[in-house]
Amino acid sequence: MGQVIAFPGKREEKVVTDDRRAAVITGLCALTFLMGFFIAGPMLALFAFSYTSTAHPLQALFCVAGLLVVWPITRFAYKRL
Repeated sequence: MGQVIAFPGKREEKVVTDDRRAAVITGLCALTFLMGFFIAGPMLALFAFSYTSTAHPLQALFCVAGLLVVWPITRFAYKRL
């Protein structure tokens, strides 16, 4: 009742193929788009509105600046998809 164990003669190098690299980049772009479009963008917009309505103009300005950073990143990720 023995088992035959075959040990490889030499180890194979891990090769990252072009398909795998493209899949990783596509997945990263999809995650970036989803986070930017559904979480970061609306959150920053709501915070900017709430800070404006409670007389905190500097915090509202920071939220708008954050939106100006998030939107191009999200747009680039969407175009890449």
